[in-house]
Amino acid sequence: MKGFRQGEGTYTFSDGEKYTGQWFQDQQHGQGVYYFSNGNRYDGLWYKDYQQGQGTMYYYNGDKYVGNWDHDKRSGEGKYIFANGAFYDGSWKNDMKNGHGRFCWPDRSSFTGDWVNNLKEGKGIYIYADGDEYNGEWKNDLQNGKGIYKFKDGESYEGEYVDGERTGQGIFRYKNGDQYSGHFLKGLKSGFGTMSWHNGDIYTGYWEKGVQNGQGKLTKKNMDIYEGQFRNGVVEGLVIIHYADGSKFRGSYHNGKRNGSAVEESATGIRFEGSYRDDRRDGKFIERDKNGKVTASGHYENGKRYTN
Repeated sequence: MKGFRQGEGTYTFSDGEKYTGQWFQDQQHGQGVYYFSNGNRYDGLWYKDYQQGQGTMYYYNGDKYVGNWDHDKRSGEGKYIFANGAFYDGSWKNDMKNGHGRFCWPDRSSFTGDWVNNLKEGKGIYIYADGDEYNGEWKNDLQNGKGIYKFKDGESYEGEYVDGERTGQGIFRYKNGDQYSGHFLKGLKSGFGTMSWHNGDIYTGYWEKGVQNGQGKLTKKNMDIYEGQFRNGVVEGLVIIHYADGSKFRGSYHNGKRNGSAVEESATGIRFEGSYRDDRRDGKFIERDKNGKVTASGHYENGKRYTN
């Protein structure tokens, strides 16, 4: 067509950029190669001066993209290979990762799943360089929602995440057979939950920063049951203990030991009313039989009994 670039040809622009390929009605249209002033080079299909369809972009820094284009932007299916060996293979829209795709890093970690505007969003599997694996929901490039995290050593977490941390309801299974089921906050046991140890002990109650804190119930393997307040993982304050042999204790604990006033009752109904200091009876006491009759009184000194 007269006055128009048409067919095959090469044109060098005033800024030094150059196009070699097919033309139609004065526009880059068909197969062609474009050399950009910044060192990039595009080799592929064109439509009315736009990179459109299948094409390869060779970037000045050593990166490369092979795939589909729409109006000069990566759109559709394509693979972006970084100079450092990392790559993304999947769906694109508006020059960004959008849809389903797989990203692999040089350390061999990888993510396969959903993307929105270059961010992990939706469902996906992240395999870490050390062998750990997370399979679940994502938002804003972080674990958000429900997921399963498997550690390479055999431990696992199944539950809720907020901004990349275990937060909400979940179950953590330890490699030694221990298991915690309950609430988490920023990766730590926090709130109400149940811990089952492989030795048979079970605690159900409140946690804070990974340890028992607040009201709880500890059932030992031998069936002794502690109910009361816990602090920093040990009994603290008022507690009621039902021993496996049928005896009972009601009193105060401090630093994991009996301290303060206490009432004890044997399986046969014999009752002790007194106090403890560092797990030893100390101070005045009264003993009663099962009918409430006083049978002895006196005091203890560091565990040694003195009767009146």
